[in-house]
Amino acid sequence: MLKKLLYNQIYINIIASNKKTIIYVEEVGINGSSQNTEEVFETSQKQKINAFLLQNIKKSPIYYISLLDNSLAQGATPTCSSKDIAQFCDMGVVNHICYTKQWGYYTSKLDILELKNYYKVTGLDFIFSPFLLLVNFFKDKIAGELSLYVLIGIDSITLSIFKDSELFFAEAIDMQNQNEFQDELGIVDEENIEEDLSLDDSGINLDDIGADDEEMDSLDDFDDIEDLDTFDEMDEFAEDENEEISEVVMPDLSDGESSFGEDYHRFSLIQSAINKFYKDDRFSSDFIQQIYIADSIGINSELKKFLEEEMFLNVVIRKIDLPMEVCELAKAERK
Repeated sequence: MLKKLLYNQIYINIIASNKKTIIYVEEVGINGSSQNTEEVFETSQKQKINAFLLQNIKKSPIYYISLLDNSLAQGATPTCSSKDIAQFCDMGVVNHICYTKQWGYYTSKLDILELKNYYKVTGLDFIFSPFLLLVNFFKDKIAGELSLYVLIGIDSITLSIFKDSELFFAEAIDMQNQNEFQDELGIVDEENIEEDLSLDDSGINLDDIGADDEEMDSLDDFDDIEDLDTFDEMDEFAEDENEEISEVVMPDLSDGESSFGEDYHRFSLIQSAINKFYKDDRFSSDFIQQIYIADSIGINSELKKFLEEEMFLNVVIRKIDLPMEVCELAKAERK
């Protein structure tokens, strides 16, 4: 506690994709003031990324490095019953966390070790689940009617279906690892999708994770980190700063990321996931009429048009600043 009174706190937040890595740094002063910086790197530029991280952790002995998981092997389960979880993931190879008694999410132990190796120069304090982030971003909607919630990343899509705060279905999709969509609607390769895994409720402290079998077994014990159920008490999440928008401003298409083809691909993957939900007997399914999209990249209006005209969905889009949202998760974790 004394350290917090004497030193600034540094929150380093990493959003990594196949193509690029965004690092958002917020420095909170002892008087409560804050300043932030953000840098974007090619994900392959490992040395530059490490140098930037080292540069920022030297500013204060109090720092926290957080990562939003982008693994293919992540997912969420509509149950926290030990006997039922096995329907959705292999408990021998994942670390599963119950968010509430009704649902939870999980992440691969091997993926955690790979992340630890990639960031071994500085280490990672927390890995946050995109499912957790999605729930908190739309916490004013989750308790309502059956709806689909979608987080659009640079080259990823995270989907979940909730009704009355109960999870019905979840899926994480890496767009670059899907078969290229053809003239017809692209169907998700189920063999790839079945490698689902997610993260810890609050985050995963990686300082004590080793690569041997004995330490792998110990990954099941991350109870030293507080649950993030305290988010309901956070003013910053209570503030509805993210206005619902019916139209999204057309972004700069020079990099091709939000082109017509990209949005059609996203639409096909979302449609495929919804169809999977309808057809899978493990899920209690009703007809979905509402979809809420957290847009982190600036999608154009075509995706909204596809969903409305082809699937007759009522679409609400909110823009989301992923690095800032991850930073808020880290702040809540350290309170």
